[in-house]
Amino acid sequence: MTIETITTQLDRISADSWYEVTDNHIDLTIDDFEGFDENWDEVFREYVDADAVDAVLEWLEEHAEYDDGDLYRYYHFNDDIVVEVGWTSFDI
Repeated sequence: MTIETITTQLDRISADSWYEVTDNHIDLTIDDFEGFDENWDEVFREYVDADAVDAVLEWLEEHAEYDDGDLYRYYHFNDDIVVEVGWTSFDI
């Protein structure tokens, strides 16, 4: 597995996420948070393509050698590439 193969998959959900590559670490953030309403309740945004987001997350799970983590998920490939997945709602 190469970083290029992984980022090709991640590019499929560019309307709902962004990522940064640093060496062999890919930090993927999925944009699920829109803001707050008038009562300061959290408002979650609808994905542009929810099916694609689900498909990419499934692809990561199926192709990774293993994954771990509680809040953030870490998908490990080839013992040296790690994809860290988080959501914008984690930052509130």
